[in-house]
Amino acid sequence: MIKRIAGCLAAALFLLLRLPAFSQQKVQVELYSGNQQQDLHWSIAGNSSGQHPNVYSELKWKDISGISAGGALTGDVWRRWLVFAEGARLWTRKGSVTDTDYGEDNRTDPVYKERFGAQDGYSYSAGAGIGYRVLNGPKIKLTPFIGYGWSGQHLSITDRGGTYSTLNSSYSTHWRGVLVRARVDYCPDKRWTFSGTVTYRQVAYHAEADWNLISSFEHPVSFRHHADGYGVEAEGRVAYRIGERFGFFAAGSYFNWQTGNGVDELYETSGATAQTQLNGVYLTGYNTRLGVDIYF
Repeated sequence: MIKRIAGCLAAALFLLLRLPAFSQQKVQVELYSGNQQQDLHWSIAGNSSGQHPNVYSELKWKDISGISAGGALTGDVWRRWLVFAEGARLWTRKGSVTDTDYGEDNRTDPVYKERFGAQDGYSYSAGAGIGYRVLNGPKIKLTPFIGYGWSGQHLSITDRGGTYSTLNSSYSTHWRGVLVRARVDYCPDKRWTFSGTVTYRQVAYHAEADWNLISSFEHPVSFRHHADGYGVEAEGRVAYRIGERFGFFAAGSYFNWQTGNGVDELYETSGATAQTQLNGVYLTGYNTRLGVDIYF
């Protein structure tokens, strides 16, 4: 996936640099590294009507974090029109997951609960789109964008040194859909830029799991999840330009994604399948990063 992201950014840069300069063409590339932390949880009901019980099994990944790296490209293509492409990846280094089953409604009568490690895995995100500067003053710029984004996580469940030493289960998510974004830039002088960005995403959610220790489940796909949802992200950024070609920046963002009810489809080695209600998937987190800006 990281090769795909880098390839998209390189292709976008190549195309932008070959575009005719209708006005004063500008291309900005940012490269960064930082830290990201996220929590994800979901639950299923006992049947497809969301009953018996209404929460039957619940998985919660907490403090999934590690080093992130990525890049983004923004280019003025014609008058006030801009394009952007972006991509990032997180290498998970720490985290935990709890697995709880309930016998009665509303998370009562817990019949099983275990806590495992989740320090392996990764996350990724990418997107591209087009924008138009509705305000283009010397100090304040306002740019709405529309585009398409995709992201996901590969979350692990392990028990190193514990009772279930051969446990090596995984849950892989995919969030894809249209995004709408608004960015405000305040430039008090030629060197400093303060930016705020809000992004809304309408997404289709898909996930695949491999519960490797349950012999009655199929492998490598034990069950799948499907649902529709949305995501909201807010970012703040401070940049300082140190010359004609280079600058540096610090940024931080918070994100909150969730789905409505969906479908959990289980696959058994006997060939049988079973469906129940997915009660929703919830992803929250934040990231901080430092990077450099390169101007063409």
